[in-house]
Amino acid sequence: MYNLRRFILKHHFVILFIILEVISVLLLARSQRFHRNSLVSSTNEVIGTIYKWGSDVGGYFHLGKTNEQLAEENALLRKQLSVIIDTAALAYTTVERDTVYEYIPARVVNNSINQANNFILINKGWVDGIERDMGVVSPEGIVGVVTDVSKHYASVLSLLHSKSFVGVRFKNSQQLASLRWNTNNYRYGMVEDIPTHVELHKGDTVLTSSYSFIFPEDMMVGTVEDPLAVSSDALNKAKIRFATDFATLRHVYVIKNLYKAELDSLRANFNKQ
Repeated sequence: MYNLRRFILKHHFVILFIILEVISVLLLARSQRFHRNSLVSSTNEVIGTIYKWGSDVGGYFHLGKTNEQLAEENALLRKQLSVIIDTAALAYTTVERDTVYEYIPARVVNNSINQANNFILINKGWVDGIERDMGVVSPEGIVGVVTDVSKHYASVLSLLHSKSFVGVRFKNSQQLASLRWNTNNYRYGMVEDIPTHVELHKGDTVLTSSYSFIFPEDMMVGTVEDPLAVSSDALNKAKIRFATDFATLRHVYVIKNLYKAELDSLRANFNKQ
């Protein structure tokens, strides 16, 4: 304690200067949008580099499980490819889709699951084509949405966040609903706004809906764990089990909708009418 006191007394001008500098930077970042975005970008770079070191070490000890996941995904892709080839052999026609998606592979370098608002940090940034509001998925299901992007890293608002909101539908009934996270458990979410006439059963599949330009339609979200009837005159809810295991999340894909800007522009004009 005596040595600490002597150190502070000896260097108190330097310590005071550093404190004032930090306060000045924080005040500047809060008052100006440009400086705030620059600070976020720089912070992402520093934090991303630190977490990447730890992730590289941890990744070595998860190679077995990672290879297993990649093998399963490759098997599924090969199965889908064989169907496409068989179809092409019967008719030489092309099918035009209303949206076209590009998938950018990335690795998770930091991930929280026990907070009220959880975020994920990935090792791809704007030099890799990552932008805000891009969807993020794992081989098992959807993960979240990109919120901030720096040169080499990006932060993702996880499904495990109080402000997370995703439009979904039930595979069996095609009924649309809304997905939120308010269970405080990283394995479960809550689907709301379910009409009372819709019959749900444990194990029913929940997919992404067609009304989002962030995620492609019919991507896996999870399965119904517990249908919850609120009352006879109110919309029901359902507790679902996420397809993605956020506790073991390591490899993801960032989804780029090549026509999102055009679609957003048309939707904005439609809302003005």
